[in-house]
Amino acid sequence: MRHPRVLFYAINGLGLGHVTRLLAIGRKFRRIAPEAEIVYFTSSEAEDVVFREGFAAFKVPSKTLRGQAMLRPATYSRMLQTVTLNLISSFHPHVLVVDTFPAGTLQELLPVLRWDSRKVFVFRVQRPESARSQLTQSALELYDLAIVPHNAGEVDVPLPESLESTWTGPILIRDRHETLPRSEARAVLALPQDAPVVYVSFGGGGDTAMDEALSCAVEALAGQTYHVAVADAPLYRGGVRLAARTPSNVTFVRHYPMAELMTAFDAAVSAAGYNTTMELLHHGVPTALAPFPRQVDDQHARARELAAEGAAVVIEPLTPSGIQDAVAALLRPDVAETIRSRAMCRVPENGAEHAAAAIARLLGL
Repeated sequence: MRHPRVLFYAINGLGLGHVTRLLAIGRKFRRIAPEAEIVYFTSSEAEDVVFREGFAAFKVPSKTLRGQAMLRPATYSRMLQTVTLNLISSFHPHVLVVDTFPAGTLQELLPVLRWDSRKVFVFRVQRPESARSQLTQSALELYDLAIVPHNAGEVDVPLPESLESTWTGPILIRDRHETLPRSEARAVLALPQDAPVVYVSFGGGGDTAMDEALSCAVEALAGQTYHVAVADAPLYRGGVRLAARTPSNVTFVRHYPMAELMTAFDAAVSAAGYNTTMELLHHGVPTALAPFPRQVDDQHARARELAAEGAAVVIEPLTPSGIQDAVAALLRPDVAETIRSRAMCRVPENGAEHAAAAIARLLGL
C-alpha cells in the first residue's frame, strides 16, 4: 500500500488533548509511511495546531462555540452528522483513528463503523461509568484495534474480548530529544535567563473555570523572587490576560507545542489533564497538580495517584496559599530532584512510536 489514507477523528472536549494525542501519532506514522495521505477532522477551535504540524484539517464548531453562537442542539447534531458522513465517504480512508468517544460525541460515527475501512480507537482511561457503558462497549466491538496510551496493567480499561489491543504507554507530542536547550527555550519565550521560572497552565482554555484559576495563580505568585510563565492558552478568552497591570515577574507565553520548550521551566502549576500531565512528567518538570472536574476524565484520581508515587504534588483546593506553599517546596533543590527523577521514570518514553507502528501493522505496512 503505497499511499495509505488515514483519517484522524479528533472531536475535542474542552482543551487540546484529543487532537494533540492524534497529532503525536500522525507525526510518527508519517515517518513510517512518508507518502501517506493524512487528514484530521476536529472540532477544536485551535485547529491551527494541525496546520503547524503540516497536516490538513477539516473543522466543525466545538460544542462550546455551538452554545455561544446560538446554534440549536438539533441543528448542530445534523450538521456534525452530515459533515462526518460526507468527509469519510469522500476521503474513503484505509484506516479511521478515533480518540476517546468510539461512537462519536453525538453518535455520529455509528453509521460508518461497519464500512470497510479499518477502525482504531485510542482508549485513554475514563471514568468507569463512561468506559463500561453499553454504548461504548457496543461501539468498541466494531473496531479492529484499541491503542491504550498507558503501561500494561496500570489502569483498568475494559475491552471486548474480541478486540485486539496495544498498550503503548503515554502518547506525547514531543520526545525528550526534541526539546530545545534551556537557554534557547527561554529566549523563544522571552523569559529571564538567570532566575527560577515557574510555568502555570490550566489546559487549552475552553473551560470557564480557567479564568478563576489563572487569577488565583497570578495573585499568589505575583511579586515573588522567581519568574512566572503563564500559558496564554489557544482557547482562552478570559480576563487575566487583559488586566490593567501585569506583575513585573509574570510573562504570558504562547507556543505550540509547549512540550518542546519544557527545559525553560524549574517547576510548574498545572491542571491534571492527561496530556499536559504526561508531558510534564516525561520532561522532568517538578509539578503541582490542580485537578478539575471532567465528565470523562478523572483528574482527581490521577493527581492523587501521582502524588502517592512522589512524582508530583497536589494542590486541592486551589488557593493562593496552597499555590505559594507548593511552589516553594518544588523549588527546593532536594525536593525538585526527587520529584524530577520519579516523574521521568513514570513516563520514560513516548508511546506515539508504538501507536504508529501498530497502525502500520494493521495496514500491512
